[in-house]
Amino acid sequence: MDDDLKDFDKPVPKSTGRTRYTPRHHRRILCIFPKYSRSFGTFHHAYPLMGKVQAFMPPQGILLVAAYLPQAWEVRFIDENITPTTHADYQWADVVIVSGMHIQRSQINQINELAHRWQKITVIGGPSVSGCPEYYPEFDLLHLGELGDATDQMIQYLDEHTERPVAQIRFETKERLPLTEFPVPAYHLVNLNQYFLANVQFSSGCPYRCEFCDIPELYGRSPRLKTPEQVLSELDAMLRSGNPGAVYFVDDNFVGNRRAVMELLPHLIDWQKRNGYPVQFACEATLNLAQSPKLLEMMREAYFCTVFCGIETPEPEALHAIAKDQNLSMPILNAIQVLNSYGMEVVSGIIIGFDTDTPQTADRILEFIRQSQIPMLTINLLHALPRTPLWRRLEQEGRLVLDENRESKIQCVLRCEQGSEMWSRCMAQARAARAAGP
Repeated sequence: MDDDLKDFDKPVPKSTGRTRYTPRHHRRILCIFPKYSRSFGTFHHAYPLMGKVQAFMPPQGILLVAAYLPQAWEVRFIDENITPTTHADYQWADVVIVSGMHIQRSQINQINELAHRWQKITVIGGPSVSGCPEYYPEFDLLHLGELGDATDQMIQYLDEHTERPVAQIRFETKERLPLTEFPVPAYHLVNLNQYFLANVQFSSGCPYRCEFCDIPELYGRSPRLKTPEQVLSELDAMLRSGNPGAVYFVDDNFVGNRRAVMELLPHLIDWQKRNGYPVQFACEATLNLAQSPKLLEMMREAYFCTVFCGIETPEPEALHAIAKDQNLSMPILNAIQVLNSYGMEVVSGIIIGFDTDTPQTADRILEFIRQSQIPMLTINLLHALPRTPLWRRLEQEGRLVLDENRESKIQCVLRCEQGSEMWSRCMAQARAARAAGP
């Protein structure tokens, strides 16, 4: 039966209990997280109001790798959203490790170029290279996939080699490390007071198959979990490194496994009470969370104040076409009202550019914004990510436009100019309505 399943639908193999590689040589590892281009989503406009805040969230992935590296190795971490990497930093290092997302692609490649000027071995891992390794042809080592056997192979290679390889080498994870074996991210390398939000991961993966989303193919459809005790240990470690006042659960879908969340929440409630409610929590969840009152009661008691829901569009036919039927299990406006009634601010995103869009779509979006009273909402043009059903469908239909200068790679059903005009109109009128107030 498993032979008929795609890799992301198959159950994750259990750990074989392999022994981690023990290094024989000393190494200096420089971990760099590249600077983001400024955007609404990074909230840079709010930093002057927040005291010492200089960046949005600490990068969980590369801090996890920093914690997983051999304890005998020297590890430094630089978040270029806070401070630039200097020539002295590159000179100090034996190896430079970088991670990031597609939006940081140019900055990632620039770091690689600078490191190579000093003849340093360069490594890239994380979501962007795992989805599109072809974006990074000049890096020495590619780490594709999550923490696991590829990470051990990479560590062994770095231990045994001091010179750059003559050709690029790829390490691809075949056996993922269970989340129950993840170390606490290297929070001791950061000052959390410099971040707008702290973050923590409880699960990885999402059971849904929204057409435009690459999460199931990168991280699987069966959510994998940490233990509640691990989450509490990470929260304790965070508080030792600072406290921005809010912690965001970066899970792709916090309620992807509701039974597990029901088991976690009593631990979070107890932790908050023991520590005097030092933080408020936020998460990303599907809108059908509104149909789980017991879960919502516990989230309220744990002090969850914000939930990001991918609403995408108020048009039911569009939601059905992109396989987001979970948003149709109850009326969207009713679901928002339910979440608000439990003290949770709903944050969301809207997408323009679906095949089902019509000239009337903009009016429906604006009316939805007015009725929902969502205080923070982004409006984006549809973007086709590799390793998604959307990408493959558009590729088969000859509708991908691989032009780096375009905002979207999609040849839309509506004329692209019409879609851009709809986006501009929605943005302008939504902002005007916010400025005018109720």
